[in-house]
Amino acid sequence: MKKALLINPAFRYIFEVFIIVFSVSISFYIQDILNEREKIELKNESLRGVLADLNEDLEGFTDASEHLLNRIKLGDEFLSGQVSNKSINNILLTYGFLGIDSNYKSLVSTGAIEYINNKSLVKELTSYYEIDYSLLNDISGQYKHFYYGMFEFMLANYPTESMNKLILTDNKIDFTNKPLELQYDKQSLLKLYKDSEFRSRVYSLKRIVIVYIGFYQQAFDRNKKLSSLIENELNN
Repeated sequence: MKKALLINPAFRYIFEVFIIVFSVSISFYIQDILNEREKIELKNESLRGVLADLNEDLEGFTDASEHLLNRIKLGDEFLSGQVSNKSINNILLTYGFLGIDSNYKSLVSTGAIEYINNKSLVKELTSYYEIDYSLLNDISGQYKHFYYGMFEFMLANYPTESMNKLILTDNKIDFTNKPLELQYDKQSLLKLYKDSEFRSRVYSLKRIVIVYIGFYQQAFDRNKKLSSLIENELNN
């Protein structure tokens, strides 16, 4: 009876179909496990990249805040009557925002962000790269806009007396000689201090720079929090 069942064509057909279905199911199951592992590894690799980007951001934010704070101090010197070519040249500068988000974009585009276990980390990542970056880009644009207006005002009303001579060493510009600095005569500097429109522009720039620093400080704090959350995610 048993032997007859085994040689029965219908039974053999059903049995072969079962084997095929079972094999395919096992194959899909194994593939799903492998895909899951690949996604998790991709997530970890991307997070390591984000961690490196955050460290670079941290250095950039620190440098930016120091430069911007120095400009506020020199602007205050001008407003208090300590008018100099140094203070004017620092007022006539802008400072762009350069964040590093390539690994975050990779984390999102590959879908690996969905495999992050800590949902607070996902929220902080989104806040940092979508909100803090957006605020810094926006205020950077405002700063640049005011800078262009200030520069055009100076070109129209205050002639440049001279610039430092360009010095080349091995066909490279020697920036220690400060070749970009504009020089104004004493009469123009005194007139600038008494110019109510120029002083008003300086106050507006100061206000923007203070807000700019505030956004950097906010991003700085979230950056440190993110680094800690990522390290916890990678260690779990």
